[in-house]
Amino acid sequence: MNTRSGFLNAFCFSLLLLSMGALAGGLDAGTSALTDLKTWIFIILGLAALVYLAYVIIWAFMEKKSWNDVGVALLQVICAGGALAAGNWGLSLMK
Repeated sequence: MNTRSGFLNAFCFSLLLLSMGALAGGLDAGTSALTDLKTWIFIILGLAALVYLAYVIIWAFMEKKSWNDVGVALLQVICAGGALAAGNWGLSLMK
């Protein structure tokens, strides 16, 4: 049982060393891919917020919702944008 755990430890350690060498050149590519993904997420969420706000404003003009609902929707969109900006700021602190 002792030789088995020693072999397993040596095997895991060698895999760790091999993976460090294999992953050393991929950090820049991974960072740029995550930056592109973050940009697309911001665009999609911004468009969704714009569509939601336009939807509520149209319903307010048709008198199916009150203008107070438009104010609430505007505050929700502002909070969502603030959360995205705060998250982006938090991630930039780790660089």
